Amino acid sequence: MPRIFRLLLTGSLLLGVLTAPGRAQPAAPRPAREAGPPLSPATDAEPPDGDEVWETAQQALAKAGSETEAVHALVTVVNLQRRRGDYPAGLAGARAGLARARKLGDVRLQVDFLYLLGRLYWNLTDYPHSLESHLEELKLAQTLGDDDLLARTHGGLGLTYQRYGRNEDALQHFKLGLEYAAKAGDIRIRSSLLNSLGNYHLGLGNLDQAELIHQQALKLRESYNNRRAIAESLTNLGLIAEARGDPPKALDYLQRALATFEALKYRRYLVNTHRRLALVLRKAGRTDEALGHLQAALSLAETLESTEVFADLYQEFALTSEARGDFAAALDYQRKSAAATEQMRGEQDRQRMSELRARYGAEQRELEIALLKRDQELQNAESQRRRSQTITLATGLAGGLLLLGAIALLQRYRLRAERRMHAVTEHARERAEAAERLKSRLLQIASHDLKVPLSALNATAGLIGRNPTDETAVRRLAGSIQADTTRMRSLVRDFLDAAAMEDGNLQLHTAEHDLGEIARSAVTSLEPVAAAKNQKLVLVPAGAPLPKVKADGERLRQVFDNLIGNALKFTPPGGDVTIELGEAAGWVYAEVRDSGPGLGPADFARMFSPHQRLSAQPTGIGEDSTGLGLFIARELLTLLGGRLEVQSQPGHGAVFRVNLPVAA
Repeated sequence: MPRIFRLLLTGSLLLGVLTAPGRAQPAAPRPAREAGPPLSPATDAEPPDGDEVWETAQQALAKAGSETEAVHALVTVVNLQRRRGDYPAGLAGARAGLARARKLGDVRLQVDFLYLLGRLYWNLTDYPHSLESHLEELKLAQTLGDDDLLARTHGGLGLTYQRYGRNEDALQHFKLGLEYAAKAGDIRIRSSLLNSLGNYHLGLGNLDQAELIHQQALKLRESYNNRRAIAESLTNLGLIAEARGDPPKALDYLQRALATFEALKYRRYLVNTHRRLALVLRKAGRTDEALGHLQAALSLAETLESTEVFADLYQEFALTSEARGDFAAALDYQRKSAAATEQMRGEQDRQRMSELRARYGAEQRELEIALLKRDQELQNAESQRRRSQTITLATGLAGGLLLLGAIALLQRYRLRAERRMHAVTEHARERAEAAERLKSRLLQIASHDLKVPLSALNATAGLIGRNPTDETAVRRLAGSIQADTTRMRSLVRDFLDAAAMEDGNLQLHTAEHDLGEIARSAVTSLEPVAAAKNQKLVLVPAGAPLPKVKADGERLRQVFDNLIGNALKFTPPGGDVTIELGEAAGWVYAEVRDSGPGLGPADFARMFSPHQRLSAQPTGIGEDSTGLGLFIARELLTLLGGRLEVQSQPGHGAVFRVNLPVAA
């Protein structure tokens, strides 16, 4: 795809954020993130104070009298670190614990640490390593034949597959986990797996089924009084209430859950609960309260190092900012959410997951392969006897086959060379045709757009020739000649710049510049144009000194000349054009706002294409448009590492926003 069309596609995406009246909401709410089946009855029960259990676990680890006791205590410590959201420390502890368990030869401890590794990687959105850990865990758990362990392991695998969007695999593992939990008679693991299954149906929008399953899970959890698990179930029931359009009930559930997580000091749970409260409040029109919850969540999220948490949080920030009418902030948070989501769901991770699944499938088939190998050995013995009988015939045939193979190989090389030569020739032909089309197009535009000023020059020269002694008239006509030549020089520069951009040959000379000074210079030079049309041209400086930007000063001035010139050209006499400067989130910006007729949907589809004229018409006598100004401005800003954004509606003017990153 040519570079200009990629740029247009990017611009369309940005315009969609700026001009859309509102975003479509998902069909079903995102369920609460299940932390996974409990590690063991001892670690699943929470005492009244979250800090007490943490201090007790650390003391048990410090007082351990043997290596086995120490490793058992480390399991509890790592599990609590995961609950509290201290993922990097928990990951380091789980890796060390797994190494120590392997050294002891304790398979049960290895299974526990592999489970913790799988959940910690999941919390950090490293799903390939999460899947790898759970598959290794399943292999060891199957050797122990422990139904509790198998139920827990299948629950962890189901959560990981669900995050990849592999719903069928996730549902299969949830059902297997519930079967093993029923055999073991463990209500803790069963309630946790019910919670996962309820989230599965909640994610699909099956609200009735999801509510029924979550009520079952809540009843089981209340029977053994696990505060964290109860709060988790309350969170999911709150989301179901919100999806049914019952905000008061949803807020009641979520606020009860938030109080529990605050007492336990579980940071990830706190972040997600604040975000969900913000969602309910935003939909209820209470955007100020929603923003307060989001800010509280952001301060906690910065300690978690989880890309997924940031992706969800930034998305809710964007929706809340949009509901408040702060579209600049909404656009910035939308970009942050998209970047986090892209990092979280990279193609490399997807490929790695497929490789791991294939590896596990291969290991499951090892037994079958061993049986097949025994049959193959018997067949090989019979084949060896027959091979000795045919070797003489094969030797004669081999010579003929070798000759045929050599001929086929030479023919293949020849065909490849012909195809390469054809491809090179076709590419050169396409480039030559494109250059010819560009040349023809530029000549057509030049002949059309230069005809008027050249005719004016000729007429002006004739007037001077007929009245050479009229000094006043000569001075006035000389001014007209200067204006026409300036206009032609601008047209020629636009044609040359457009051609250089299409060929990728535009040269830039970057240095640090003051965006405000360049904008001020452009405004000063165009004030006479505004005065001639009785227009008000105003520069609104930033409230504080702006940081420098790295750019080509001459090209940046060209951007402002084009944008301000367009605003004056399409604004009617007596209208206003305002240039406002500012800084936001590491970017310096300048907004060019006019009071012209605005832009329609058809204009957005072609405004950045070269040689395209928009629906708005120049409002002054003798003014026209080449259709190159916006194309050149957009291309120049892209080459400088910046962006050009547009916001407009028919009949309400237009805003063109120049964004450049702060110089490092």
